Amino acid sequence: MIELAPRPEDDAFDDFNRGKMMRRKNPKKNVEILGIFLLVGFIIIVGTEGRIADRYPDRAIQDVKLSDVKLFTYLIQDVDTESNMQELRQSHYDMYILEPCVTEKGNRDFMISSLIDDIRYYNQTNYLKDPIILAYVDIGQAEDWRWYWKNRWEPGRPEWIVTVDPDDWEGCYPVAYWDPEWENIVIYGSNGMSHLQAALQNGFDGIYMDWVEGFCDETVIEKAEEDGINDPAAAMFDFIEKIRHFARVESPFADSEFLVVAQNASDLYRENPARYESLIDAVSLEGIWYDGTGGFDDWNDPTGYNIPTNSIYPGWTEEVLGYLNAMKGRLPIFCVEYAQDLGEQSIATEVYTSLAPAHGFIAYCTRRSLAQLSKTPIPPGYDEIIPTKGSKKGSVRR
Repeated sequence: MIELAPRPEDDAFDDFNRGKMMRRKNPKKNVEILGIFLLVGFIIIVGTEGRIADRYPDRAIQDVKLSDVKLFTYLIQDVDTESNMQELRQSHYDMYILEPCVTEKGNRDFMISSLIDDIRYYNQTNYLKDPIILAYVDIGQAEDWRWYWKNRWEPGRPEWIVTVDPDDWEGCYPVAYWDPEWENIVIYGSNGMSHLQAALQNGFDGIYMDWVEGFCDETVIEKAEEDGINDPAAAMFDFIEKIRHFARVESPFADSEFLVVAQNASDLYRENPARYESLIDAVSLEGIWYDGTGGFDDWNDPTGYNIPTNSIYPGWTEEVLGYLNAMKGRLPIFCVEYAQDLGEQSIATEVYTSLAPAHGFIAYCTRRSLAQLSKTPIPPGYDEIIPTKGSKKGSVRR
């Protein structure tokens, strides 16, 4: 039978936990879960000859590892709309990066765990794989639409809110990530929730950490000096180590295989390669070759894709590739390119078939708003499904 995670002892989580004890994914229970799914499917569905799990009952479900990922998607706006949920439920990516939604103000009751279950069910019964599903978490910035944000907060009040976003992202504020209050928001619990507990409790396989680059932000560095933090990079590693340890060991919902994936900040690797590899399971870079200057909240805004990144930040492509070169072969490298095939342009195809493969990167091409599953084009290989032989399950997703 499927086990429910134990109720935590800390009263700080009571409001969040009440009525929300969702089924957590247990990688070691895949075969048992599949049996339950098939039984339910047999009762509900008539004529299941089209389902792969029914046609090949002797084949095991592949527990996708990061090193297995060939197709992934990234959706962090409008996840809770019916159109996006329906598309997600009928998609078959190897890895999903999703906004958890329940950490947004007024959205605690959104059933993200049910959506995750639906994604798993579809992939397990139709493609014999259990995909990786990561929760998007901004570990380096406070966001004014999250549950913890209070009226009248601003840079300097509280003191761990350092400044406004340097790229003018509205409502985002770089923080002193070493501050205990921020650690509580991300890890241990604040006002009945934490980013990490929400991800664990609702069945995510790991977190996708944004704004790791806080360690090299000039204003954050100045704040670090004021607070007696002599090495902001080491402080970022310390923070990530706390995240990883709590998720894998200390949390009431601990998952010993919980993944920690970093977005951007590839220059952190050179600060301490051994420590980076011990704490971070993969890295994903945005806009190595193509970015956007607008369209952050509008999927159809043409300024949200197909703009060479070097035209926005001269030398960016070469700089990032230099940082990533040292990481090749050491851990999986993904890239999110804001590139599309539209009109006479085939820029996304160039990324998928030439730019990313030449460096050994796994790419996903989308638009800056990250509000839909990108279909211009659908990633190459997406429709080439169903292996002829089952894969052995890996115990560690690396």
